[in-house]
Amino acid sequence: MALFGKSSGSKEFKPNLRNARKFFDHASTYADSRNYDGAVEMFISGLRHDPDNLTMHEELYEVAKRRKVGGGKPAGFSEKMKSIGPSNIDKMLQAEKLWAKDLFNCELLLDAMDHAVDADKEFEKAAEAEENGEVTIHIGEIANWLGSLVLEYATQYKDKQQFKYYRKVCNLFQEIGMYDQAFEACKRMNRLSPNDTNLRAELKSLDAAKYNMASTESEDFRGNIKDADEQRELELEDASVRTESAVDEMIANRRADYEEDPEDLDKRMKFVETLLKKEDNETENEAIQLLTQTWEENGQYRYKMRVGDIQIKQMNRNMRSIREELKKKPDSEPLKLQYKEARKTQLAFELKEFDERVKNYPTDLAMKYELGRRQHESGMLDEAIGTFQQAKQDPKHRAMSHYFLGDCYLHKGWMDEAIDTLRTGIEAHKVPDDKIAMALNYLLMGSLEKAGENNNNLEQLEEASKIGSKILQNNINYKDIKDRMNKLRDKVNSAKNNG
Repeated sequence: MALFGKSSGSKEFKPNLRNARKFFDHASTYADSRNYDGAVEMFISGLRHDPDNLTMHEELYEVAKRRKVGGGKPAGFSEKMKSIGPSNIDKMLQAEKLWAKDLFNCELLLDAMDHAVDADKEFEKAAEAEENGEVTIHIGEIANWLGSLVLEYATQYKDKQQFKYYRKVCNLFQEIGMYDQAFEACKRMNRLSPNDTNLRAELKSLDAAKYNMASTESEDFRGNIKDADEQRELELEDASVRTESAVDEMIANRRADYEEDPEDLDKRMKFVETLLKKEDNETENEAIQLLTQTWEENGQYRYKMRVGDIQIKQMNRNMRSIREELKKKPDSEPLKLQYKEARKTQLAFELKEFDERVKNYPTDLAMKYELGRRQHESGMLDEAIGTFQQAKQDPKHRAMSHYFLGDCYLHKGWMDEAIDTLRTGIEAHKVPDDKIAMALNYLLMGSLEKAGENNNNLEQLEEASKIGSKILQNNINYKDIKDRMNKLRDKVNSAKNNG
């Protein structure tokens, strides 16, 4: 089993970082001039010299998305038939290049992942044969990244095809020891085929495997560290022993590494992430400056998006601070106004931020869901409806997208649409009694109650009462369910008497 943190390379392949950097620089130049085909070629050429550089794989992906938005076409027949090198890395990069030009093609993504897994096993085998292998390659990390994209893009297909892709990616994740990702793929298969007893058994097995692997890796990793400086670095990274002085030491170490070579993107990003561990405005603002500089230098939007995440985190921290003050002074009108204005400012910022993100990542349904939430809170019901109608295709947010859609329809007085949408959300969610199920059923109850009153429809009022009764039996303290049920029963009795 090839665990991607432990693969070493053979003598047949040695990375050439200097050559790789030349190609990556050319790629950035091409991307800046919107020659996306040229940029893709340059990234692939660079990755032939530095194949496990995840940052460059991610930047290739960003260029591929810009190419897609700009109307880029899939590779032609001659390019698909082009002769490639014999190694698994060559095959992986060829599949990745074809996928970069046909972004929604899960077959190509799986093909690239398949060859990445084979390459990872190949390097692991070479490491076993060579006591002191000179090259260390982590292709399994690339395989894991490609597989996570399969999970994202497979949702666009019909159920049967989705199942096929989840089955394949689940198997590949297991081959590289990524049981958490394999578990997620299996969980999605289980949703598509809930009566399959073999899948349920596999899901339990994978759940146990990911737990055991996490425990084993933690013990092995700590046990194998021999160098005192490496042990100290590990302790500094460990949240359980982290103190303010330890974080300051981490920052000082990362700052020294970064200042030694400010152009090294990997060192810069490690410094940024260490700055963020302190969780105060001063260090976060320094991280923002570095991320903004990186975005301005290479045009990769994900760095700007990271800036937005930090700013939202700062706003959340400010909101928590005001809430704590309000708990101490619940009658303070100035504090209430301050809280209201702070949330208004944050919501305006998040609306603009997520609208921009959706424009930059038009295929990312999770971002559309987040945008929809902000539109819903802002009362932009028509915009929210359009956004959630797209976001509901994402399995992770399907149920809650239906919830928000139902609430939008309810507020617009479209009772039939609200009821149908909430029923669909409940059916899609499948779990009968968790928080999401309770929220969906509570809103369905309210929609049926309102529709029953508007239409003078006893059946709808009775169904609302039955749903409310189930909520009451499950959690008597859920919202205002006791009062709602008393009123609903009165309405049902009144409708029966008047009938």
